Amino acid sequence: MVTFKKAGAMLTATALSVGLLAPIASASTLGNERMETLPIQVAQANTTVTKADLIKRFRELFPNEFLHVSEKDFHSGAGYSHHSDTTVRYELYFSKNINDQYEHGSFVFVGDTLELEQFYYQPVYTKDVLFPAKYSKEEVKKSADKFMEKFSKGEGYELVPNPYDYYSPSILTQPVEYSFNYEKKNSGIPISDQTINIRVLGDGTVSSFYRTTSSKNNFTYDDPSKKQDESSVANRVQDALKAQLSYTIIPDYSTGNHKVKLVYEPNSQVISGIHALTGEWFTMDGLSSTISAKPITPIVSAPLASKQPNMTAAQARALAEKLLATDIKGVQLEIGAVDETTSESGKEVFNIQYMYNYRNGGTGTVLTIDKATGEFINYSDIKSSLEVDNDDSKDEVKLTQKQALDKAIALVKEWIPSSAHKYALPVNEGYHETYNNSYNFTFPRIENGLTVMGDSVSVSVDAKTGDLVNLYMSDYGDLEYPAVTDILAEQEATKMLKDELKLKLQYVNHPKVGNEQHYSLAYQPVFKERSAGIDAKTGEWLDASGMANADKPKIEHPKAAEELNYLIHAGILEVNEKFNPDAAITKEEALKVLLKSVTYMYYSSRYNDFEMADESFTDITPDDPSYAFVSRALKMGMLDASTKTFNPQTALTNQELAKWVIGTLKLNKPAQLSDIYELKYSDAALVDKELRGHVALAYAMGLLEAENNQLKPTSEVTYAQLAQVTIRLAHKMNEYQINNY
Repeated sequence: MVTFKKAGAMLTATALSVGLLAPIASASTLGNERMETLPIQVAQANTTVTKADLIKRFRELFPNEFLHVSEKDFHSGAGYSHHSDTTVRYELYFSKNINDQYEHGSFVFVGDTLELEQFYYQPVYTKDVLFPAKYSKEEVKKSADKFMEKFSKGEGYELVPNPYDYYSPSILTQPVEYSFNYEKKNSGIPISDQTINIRVLGDGTVSSFYRTTSSKNNFTYDDPSKKQDESSVANRVQDALKAQLSYTIIPDYSTGNHKVKLVYEPNSQVISGIHALTGEWFTMDGLSSTISAKPITPIVSAPLASKQPNMTAAQARALAEKLLATDIKGVQLEIGAVDETTSESGKEVFNIQYMYNYRNGGTGTVLTIDKATGEFINYSDIKSSLEVDNDDSKDEVKLTQKQALDKAIALVKEWIPSSAHKYALPVNEGYHETYNNSYNFTFPRIENGLTVMGDSVSVSVDAKTGDLVNLYMSDYGDLEYPAVTDILAEQEATKMLKDELKLKLQYVNHPKVGNEQHYSLAYQPVFKERSAGIDAKTGEWLDASGMANADKPKIEHPKAAEELNYLIHAGILEVNEKFNPDAAITKEEALKVLLKSVTYMYYSSRYNDFEMADESFTDITPDDPSYAFVSRALKMGMLDASTKTFNPQTALTNQELAKWVIGTLKLNKPAQLSDIYELKYSDAALVDKELRGHVALAYAMGLLEAENNQLKPTSEVTYAQLAQVTIRLAHKMNEYQINNY
C-alpha cells in the first residue's frame, strides 16, 4: 500500500438547522463600505429604510440561524422596484470567509412590512451535499414543509409534484439540490401565478426560497360552483386538438453540434385552455368562441439585398451613434469599444458596447451587428429603463395590434432584410407589454414549409410611436434539417395526444379577461407527464431536452447501480436497451463522461482551445467528434499529448484512467516523481514506469480500487468502474477546491 499525507486545512461548513435544515443561497457583489452607513433612499416613497432596519427584520425571521454572521458582515443595496411592479424591494447580503472558502447569503424584503420575498444561501460545500447526498428528497421533505409553514402563515399553499430535480443537470462537483414547489389555492383550486419554491441541499441545508409576490391584492375569483362539466369541456378540446408538425432544435452546448428533430406537438391554439364558466377559448386578445390555425406565410417571398455588405468597424460605430442618440435631458450617450469577434456559431460580428450616463449612475448594454450584412443580431432600446424623469404620456397606446404588427414587419425588412425570407409572419398572436408600453411579436424560422421551434426573430415596437424597442435574432448557424419523409402520420400523432389529454383546473389572471384584480377559472390541457412532444421519426415521446423517455432505462448492477443511473438520467451517459455496464469503455466515451460530470462543457467557436493548447494529438482534428473534449482535457491537465496519438476508439485501461484523474487534480508534478513511490501490490511490475506515480496516487487516494492486492493496470475500464471513479473524482475536486467550469 501507499501512505502519504495531504497538506491543507480541514474544511467545514456552518449550517443552521430547521429540523434537518439550515438556511439559504448565492453571492452578491460586496458594496461600498461608506454607503453602508447611509440610509437607503426609496424612490417615490416617504419611507427611509436603513441597513439596521433590515438586519432587525432579518433577526426576527431567523432568530436562531446565521448567528455566526455579524452586523459588519452584512451589506445592503438601495431600494428598487420592477418596471411592472412599483412595490419597493430591499436587499441584505453577506459574504464570509471560512477556512479560505466563502459562504454567501442574499435576502430580499418587500413592501412597507419588509416581508421576505426571496433568499439565496451558498454554504461551504462538504461531501454530504454531493452525490450521493446525505439525505434523500423524501427525508428532507418534512423539513421543507416545516420551513414553508414558517413563511406561508396558513395562506393555503400546498406541495405539488416536481419530478424533474433529482437527476440534476448540475455537474457532480456541485451540490445535489432538491426542489419543492408549493401552489397557493383558493377553494381548493390552484392559482397559477402564486407559488413558493424552496430548494434544499443534499445535507439538509435550505439553499433558496422564492415567493412570487403580486403588487395587487383584494382579488376576486370566479365561482367554482358555476364551472362547466369537465367531460363536456374535454370533448371540445378533443375535437379541436390536432398534432402540429414542426422542426425543433436540440441544442448541444458542449460541442456546438446542435441537432434538429421533427416533432409533433399539440396545435398552439388549444394550449391556452378554455374558460371554465363561459366555455370560450383563451387567446392573447381575451376570449373567443372559436379558434383557427394561421397559415405559415413568409415575410417576403424572395431574399432582399443586405443592408450594408462587408461593414467596417468605423461604419458600425457611425450607425450606433446615429441609432442610439438621445435628447433626454440629463442623459449622455457613451459608446465604448467596437469589438470585432465571432458569434457562438462562428459568424463574424461587431459587438458595440454603449452606456447612457445620468446623474445617479448609468445603464448600458451591447448592440450586435452582422459584419457580412451590416444587419442586427441583437438590439435593445434601453432608454425607457433609465432612472430619469420621463414624460408619462409615453404610456399612451395609440397603435392597434394590427398597426403594430405592420410596423414590426417593416422593421424586419429594414434591419435584417437578407434574412427576412427565412422567417414567417407570426403564427401566434403578439401581446402588449405594459411596463414599457410595447407590442411584442415572434417571427418563426421556416424550413421546408414548417416552423422551427427554437429559432425565431423577436421584435418589440413602441405602442405609441411604432419605433423599434427590441430586435433579437437566434443564431445557431447552419443546421441540417431532416427530410419530411418516413414519419408518423398526423392522424396517429393526434391520437397519441388525445389518448394522453387531461385537463387541469386552475385560476389565471388574464390581462384581457375581467379586470386586473380578477382571477378567471380555466381548464388547461396537459399531456404526458415530463414530455414535450412526439418524435415524428420514431413515434416516441420526448422529454424537455429532446430525448426519448425510453432512452433512459433503469440499470441494475451489484456495485454501481446508483452511480450509473445518476449519470444516465442526468444526460451524462447515453445508453440503449443493449447497454452492458460491465463492457469496456473507449477512451472517447470515457473522456466525454468525465468531462460532462466535472466541467460545464460549453462550446464556443470564437475560441479554439485545441489550437491554443501547448500540445496536441496527431489523430484528433477540428472535425473529429472528440475535438472539443480533447481540447478541454488538454487545457485542464487531464490529458497530455506525450503519446502523440489519442486513439479515441481503443479501450481505456486502469493505469491510463489513473493518469487522467491525477492530472485533473493538478498532481502531475508529484506523480512524475515515480521513484519515490513503493507499490506493494502483487502485479506492480505491470505498471508502466512513466505512470507509476499516477497509479500510486490514484489508488492511495481511493480514486481507483485494487482487488485481491492487484492493481490490474492494463485491464480495460468498464462503464460501471468509470461511474464509480467519476463520483470519487468529483468529491476530491470539491475537497481540493478545483473548479474546471
